[in-house]
Amino acid sequence: MSSSDSYGWSDAAPFPDPLDPLDPVSIGRWELLGRLGQGGMGVVYLGRDPDGRRGAVKVISPQLTDDPHYSARFDSEVAYARRVASFCTARVLDHGNTGGLAYLVTDYIEGASLAGYIEAHGVFPPHALHSLAAGVAAALVAIHAVSLVHRDLKPGNVLLAADGPRVIDFGIARALDAHLPITQPGNVIGTAGYVAPEFAFEGRVGTAGDIFAWGPSSLTPRPGATRSVPARCRYWPSGRSRPSTT
Repeated sequence: MSSSDSYGWSDAAPFPDPLDPLDPVSIGRWELLGRLGQGGMGVVYLGRDPDGRRGAVKVISPQLTDDPHYSARFDSEVAYARRVASFCTARVLDHGNTGGLAYLVTDYIEGASLAGYIEAHGVFPPHALHSLAAGVAAALVAIHAVSLVHRDLKPGNVLLAADGPRVIDFGIARALDAHLPITQPGNVIGTAGYVAPEFAFEGRVGTAGDIFAWGPSSLTPRPGATRSVPARCRYWPSGRSRPSTT
């Protein structure tokens, strides 16, 4: 039985790409086996520790290590990921800085992302949509219960694990009691199509923004939905320019 059959979806975890010639072969106590993905802050590798345990190793880009803005984002990601219950996200296994490379290691979740599943199959199994939507909603409840706002909920940040969906990537999460911004002036950090209008245009951050993103994230895999669903959830008030998103 392949991963996630009990929840009505079934898909193998993506096979990692080979390491690039300039990639490190290890970091800390983690041997790097391949690339799982790359984002604005760095690269995520599949790693293995001396005991054979596998983890997802997120390494911040070397050119960003000395940037206080990105260092603050990375440090907050570690702290915020530790707050959230492990049943709905990827548990933090390790973090540190080796040779100028800051890294965060979380559980390696056996399962494709929701975005990857839709890319491969076009639609989500109709009988599994309720489990998906309810599971992501439960994850948001757990995230909000520890006074966090995710701020970047989207299909690419939902993993289809065998024991239910997991919401990952707290790179731009924010504590509701935080007073110091960790975003650069002039930019709205998030993903177009999933950013709530009150955040995009007024800078107001709250749990309602995650619920807004839960809508298009749940609609995207619906049979009959098109890939333009997130675009229809964008609001551009008359007379206002579109914000820059990263």
